[in-house]
Amino acid sequence: MRERMSLNDEWSFYPDISDYLSIKNRLNELEKEIVDIPHTVKMLPYNYFNEEEYQFKSLYRKEVFIDERHIDQAIFLQFEGVANMAIVYVNGVESFYSESPFLPFCKEISKELRFGQMNTIDVVVDSREIEWIPPFGGVVDFLTYGGIYREVSLSIRSRYFIQNIFAFSSDVLKEEKSLTVQTVLSADHGGSIIYKLYEGTDWDNLEKPMFSSIRNVEDKRIRNTLKVSGVKLWDIYTPNLYTLEVVLVDRKGNAVDRKLETIGFREAKFTVDGFYLNGNKIKLVGLNRHQCYPYAGYAMPKSMQILDADILKNELGVNIVRTSHYPQSKHFLRRCDEIGLLVFEEIPGWQHIGDEHFKENSKDNLKKMLKRDRNHPSIVIWGVRINESQDDHVFYTEMNKISHIYDESRQTGGVRNFAGSEFLEDVYTYNDFIHKGDNEALSLSSHILTRKAPYLVTEFNGHMFPTKSTDPESRRTEHAMRHARVLGHMMKDSKISGAIGWCMADYNTHGDFGSGDRICYHGVLDMFRQRKPASYVYSSQKEDEPVLHVSSAMNIGDHSGGNLGKIFAFTNCDYVEVYKDDKFVRRFMKDMKQGLKHPPIALHDLIGDLLITEEGFSKTDSRKTKTVIRSASEYGLNLPLAHKITMGIILMKYKMKMSDAIALFSRYYAGWGEDQSVYTFKGYSKDKEVISVTRGGSRRKVLSILPSKTQLDIEETYDVAMVSIHARDEHGQVLVYSNEVIHLVVEGDVSIIGPEVFPLRGGQSAFYVRSGRTAGEAKVRIISETMGEQEIALDIRDKRCPRL
Repeated sequence: MRERMSLNDEWSFYPDISDYLSIKNRLNELEKEIVDIPHTVKMLPYNYFNEEEYQFKSLYRKEVFIDERHIDQAIFLQFEGVANMAIVYVNGVESFYSESPFLPFCKEISKELRFGQMNTIDVVVDSREIEWIPPFGGVVDFLTYGGIYREVSLSIRSRYFIQNIFAFSSDVLKEEKSLTVQTVLSADHGGSIIYKLYEGTDWDNLEKPMFSSIRNVEDKRIRNTLKVSGVKLWDIYTPNLYTLEVVLVDRKGNAVDRKLETIGFREAKFTVDGFYLNGNKIKLVGLNRHQCYPYAGYAMPKSMQILDADILKNELGVNIVRTSHYPQSKHFLRRCDEIGLLVFEEIPGWQHIGDEHFKENSKDNLKKMLKRDRNHPSIVIWGVRINESQDDHVFYTEMNKISHIYDESRQTGGVRNFAGSEFLEDVYTYNDFIHKGDNEALSLSSHILTRKAPYLVTEFNGHMFPTKSTDPESRRTEHAMRHARVLGHMMKDSKISGAIGWCMADYNTHGDFGSGDRICYHGVLDMFRQRKPASYVYSSQKEDEPVLHVSSAMNIGDHSGGNLGKIFAFTNCDYVEVYKDDKFVRRFMKDMKQGLKHPPIALHDLIGDLLITEEGFSKTDSRKTKTVIRSASEYGLNLPLAHKITMGIILMKYKMKMSDAIALFSRYYAGWGEDQSVYTFKGYSKDKEVISVTRGGSRRKVLSILPSKTQLDIEETYDVAMVSIHARDEHGQVLVYSNEVIHLVVEGDVSIIGPEVFPLRGGQSAFYVRSGRTAGEAKVRIISETMGEQEIALDIRDKRCPRL
């Protein structure tokens, strides 16, 4: 049976080498660093850097002892991801190479090894942007960093083994379902294959199989369709998963190999009238994700990949993610399977189509992506076209053909950003940036398509309205409303399967893009996965917990002329009641014409009936006075004549002086010189208060700390926790203009990824703490000069096994 040996600890790293052959025998003369995988060739600042800083050749070296007992076995060396090009040397001799930064590559190295001895694995990593490697050759709106940023392992197998398995279901809406299993063997040495199906995915504790079957081996490629009953379907609400076990038995009756795959039974179809999952029509609401992080780039372990999936599904409430613009970590995809998050996965690329070498690499990328990921039930569509590239009939005809050969069960898409593009795929996938705030939210599909077809919007907003956490309140609110308008339009248009917003989180980019500081501020979250108001447009569509976010801090001095402008509640509640200094103002209802199930609620009247209850005005005079007050907020004392007359009549009627009118305006609108009012917003579902939010004057500043977890597990790699930091007031409101400096102090075998002293941005930030190589207890102290100090206790557990 196969074994797996992790090779992620203690590599020797030699940065910025020129020529491997000239230095391989004198490495002891060079400076080195002992590093663990995942690793980036250069830690970068948060912003304002030169992307050429990480574009150089470097060398990774690992010494590995291979036991003599493996001398008659097949040993494969596998890399999950190396950016951007890699050449692998085994015992000083070139063995194999990769020209794909985003996909795994491996080779059997049995004949190159020395058994019973130490063996040297050298990897020369070229982090430069090489024109024949997608996505390079043109401009690119993201960075690929550099290094061995995903796991490395040895796979030890018998000489007769299972190469790969592809399993897909059909007839899933029937009681008896079909499961087609395609198995490729290393050779045709006869024997038999045993198939077993188990409920669940705990591979270490598989119980009695719910189904088993056996067949003889007649060829190295075997296709078998099994009939299975009693299985539950995988969907976004109940992502039921199963384990398929395939055992290879030789002619002597010995089990020589065993391979497990996680699968799900489901039917996913894009049609001209929308997307259907297991026969149920679902509107797709999603976000695009880049796999990068501050400082470390792509080099983050499993726990952070899982966390991003959890944020998308559980915090933001989306039901689909697009892996823009490349295949992403197997851990991220596995988590999507587990939590019911649909995936649009696409090949590497951005706008540019290169020469024939480039195209061959693209074809190879597609094949590798399909072979690696086609068993994931979460993936519902393949992106077989380079994002936003021009038409290329021959190239894209072949790409679609490859996809359907390697996976007959899924549809294809090809993301473009211009109308009338040649349509070769199964689903027309389109980046629609038409919305500018005061026009239509999305294009009519009939204006984009050349013929009727399934239609999916794969990007919107993004560069049309970059927004920072530190931007003025009005811009942050408009950013959120643009997302809401597009999603609302999509919901009302039956011809659109869904819309995937640009994007989940801000990201580092080339100098040609972003805000001049090497950051694209296009996310609904910042780079540290902390919220902007737009994130609540997505969260408020959830049903599992009450959500209520008020777009304004209610600070009049933050707005021109003291005019708070448009205020919205992003909520999944049925209605919101507003109280001012504990006095009821008004109840605000949803406007269902917006299209969303839970549209933003406009809080357009913060006076309500207070003029009646507190000042004794009649209902009619209250309405007139509110109109005059709103006019005064715009014109000051230079009111339009009609409003001057109205106010004059009201002053006479209620025997008020001009000073009384000014005081009235101050009390119910401006509040200059007054104690700042406290507003309470209460959300109701089924006429029951389920959540409340308070906004008002901030008199205290509180340090808020939230770790993603406090137990770090050293497994195949080191582990990382994200610790979120916020400056909040006594009401729990984030103080968005706080740039407080945070100091970190660590105790124990942990370290901080990035600087240990940094400012808050938009009143918030985060840091990443990683485990070392030893178990035990550790602490991180978070220190602020004005908000005090807090401490996080960490429990580091060593769960490593040399053979996994």
